Amino acid sequence: MTELTKTILEIPDLQAMQPDFSVIKLLEKDKCEAIQTIIFAKEKNTLKILTTNNFSEQLQKLLKMLEDRWYKYELFYTSVEGFGYALGRYDQLINNEMRMQEDKRAEKLAIGKWAIAIIQKVFEKRDTIDPGEFIMQLISLSFQAWASDLHFQSEDKGVLVRIRIDGVLQEILEFTHDDFRKYLQKIKFISGAKMNIDYIPEDGRFDFEVDLPDGKKKKIDCRVSFMPGIEEESTVIRFLDSTNGIRTFEELGFAGKNYDVLKKHLEKNTGILILSWPTGSGKTTTLYSALQYLNNGKEKIITLEDPIEYEIAGIQQSQINYNKWYTYELGLKSILRHDPDIILVWETRTLETADISITAALTGHLVFTTLHTNSAIEAIDRLINMGVKPYMLAPSLNLVIGQRLVRKVCPFCSTKKDPDYAESAEMADSIRKINDIDPTMKLDFHRQIPQIVGCDHCNGTGYIGRLALLEVFEVSEDIKRMIVEGRTAVEIYGKARENGYLTMKEDGIIKMLDGLTTLDEIRRVL
Repeated sequence: MTELTKTILEIPDLQAMQPDFSVIKLLEKDKCEAIQTIIFAKEKNTLKILTTNNFSEQLQKLLKMLEDRWYKYELFYTSVEGFGYALGRYDQLINNEMRMQEDKRAEKLAIGKWAIAIIQKVFEKRDTIDPGEFIMQLISLSFQAWASDLHFQSEDKGVLVRIRIDGVLQEILEFTHDDFRKYLQKIKFISGAKMNIDYIPEDGRFDFEVDLPDGKKKKIDCRVSFMPGIEEESTVIRFLDSTNGIRTFEELGFAGKNYDVLKKHLEKNTGILILSWPTGSGKTTTLYSALQYLNNGKEKIITLEDPIEYEIAGIQQSQINYNKWYTYELGLKSILRHDPDIILVWETRTLETADISITAALTGHLVFTTLHTNSAIEAIDRLINMGVKPYMLAPSLNLVIGQRLVRKVCPFCSTKKDPDYAESAEMADSIRKINDIDPTMKLDFHRQIPQIVGCDHCNGTGYIGRLALLEVFEVSEDIKRMIVEGRTAVEIYGKARENGYLTMKEDGIIKMLDGLTTLDEIRRVL
């Protein structure tokens, strides 16, 4: 606001002023009208007060009250008409506050592409917002846009902001390096990371609440990773929504024979179930869903996790901490002294971990673990290459599940299309193989396949949500014998096919024929 040099203000003077709405509220409107006085600005600790001085006694009481609150003041005078004009700023204040409340309500309830649009608006006015408030708005709106994670990627030209929705990254903003620094410090502060360390990777965690349309709130946990980058640290915030972290097997993509085989082996008391896939293929959701399925209160379940992503009541969960020498090997040795029925070893990385898990499986425990391989059958070679003895592996191994995630077609806008020649040939070949493996399926090709369109419900992508393409490799008695005999992966694959084993692509074709995904999406993932 410009400096006032006059003490008597006419209407043109008042029209040229921009009042400070934060101090107008120091005096309620009805009292302003009663004593024809309004507080309209503040410089440091000095309030600027406009009055007609027609109610001098009440004005003096107001000034005494302000002095008692350690305020200084400067008086300006105007006519009754001028004061009437100034009082109209109260209506402007009310309208502004109503608009701000409506904007905040719209921001809290925005989802999908509307949340992304609000991110753009908030970004444009970030200089007027407290850095901590702005970064929490950005984080919350990114989650509301259905993102699974939020990326701040440091590059030579600046810091790119990208969100991953249904497994696909999209760029939404770009900061300069100088601009991003203050926000990086806020992220580090709320996540508990060391603010003065930028030369080694760091991890942190925090949580926030989002508003639901029914008026309730939901807590979202965030896992944060910092990594040295170009000029600034690259930062990834992963959203962990416990309401989506545990789902039914049908929701995950298990159906038909795959579902039956999984349930059969979950009902066993001993043996190992391996989940095999690369990073980002949904192992967390599948593992937690399996544990919750078994969590009936009658059996003791203990987990070794790195990190614990969702807390499940009734399950004893333990966080691996390499910085303090708490490893999977040490944890496994301790677990066996706690008399568990079911054990989860989040990842098998070493021969010692594998050997202890196998020993546990052979001595009356049901063990879950994960390996990073490209297919389910490759898990056998991976373990043997680690040094696991085939005669120990064969009797302990029950089931290996391979998994990838594909996007599901939007139910609001998807349509059908006639496939081209190459698509028809690919479909016919896959369907022939599936029917040869399992004649009871009797798959048929109706000459049309799903096609995406794009609408408001799916952010224009044509897809909403994801489901798993699966390989469920059951280790039968004849395959156990082949492992002990040292048979090759090709020979084991042939026997598995005889037993009804379907590849991920074939599982994807079945799901595409059910209208759940597209051939392009299967190709993208596999």
